[in-house]
Amino acid sequence: MPHTLTGWILFAIIIVSGCAIIVTATKLIISGFGKAFQDRRDFHAACIFGVLLVVATVLFIWIEPMPI
Repeated sequence: MPHTLTGWILFAIIIVSGCAIIVTATKLIISGFGKAFQDRRDFHAACIFGVLLVVATVLFIWIEPMPI
């Protein structure tokens, strides 16, 4: 668990972007089967949330101290 305020903020960003990428990726998969309309913004949103997830995770690992 995070020990600093910055860690908690990054942890919240990881949770939110993880949920958002699951939703957009699911919508893209469903649209691939032809059951929903495919929107170009969904693809861009999935890419943006994926990059945000990776950056926040790397910063979280770099900023948070290792527990002893």
